[in-house]
Amino acid sequence: MDFIRYYLPGIEEVMGYGMISSNGKTAGLKNEDTMHFIFKAADGRIARVSGSYTGPTQPTSRDSGMSCVLRGTLGASQADYHELRYAVTTKEGEEKIITWGDSTLKHYFRFEGQSHHAGEYQNYLEYFVDSIEQNFTAYPDLKEGIGTVALLQAMDKSLQTGMPVKVKDILKEYDVEL
Repeated sequence: MDFIRYYLPGIEEVMGYGMISSNGKTAGLKNEDTMHFIFKAADGRIARVSGSYTGPTQPTSRDSGMSCVLRGTLGASQADYHELRYAVTTKEGEEKIITWGDSTLKHYFRFEGQSHHAGEYQNYLEYFVDSIEQNFTAYPDLKEGIGTVALLQAMDKSLQTGMPVKVKDILKEYDVEL
């Protein structure tokens, strides 16, 4: 959720729907494995995040199991995580597809295929160590982390109640000021 908060700062409300799919039920899941959320920022902008975690996917040449699509006024992009592929249409209209090779893929996914994000965690740890050694604030910092946890709590509450939830109400419920 750090990602959505980065691209849509000032999220004030979230509405979510979820269900346990037939695949999830067969696997014995107790919590939703298919979820869709709508986020609204204080300035009126909206965004959505969706996840379907137990269903099959298309071949990676057609679809990614984990993507982030951004569509803005001046351009658009799509990042496909497991494939380490990035497509962008710039504000000038230029279309690019960037891929990273096997050495990068092996850095990020070292164990059991693509089930662990070892390289991503290593990058976070190295960045955190650099922040200590070079005396700068690492982001996300504590304040950002608390904001992310509050957003996650609002998402969960929305799933439980079927109603929109304001992030400030979650912070107030736990007597937290950001």
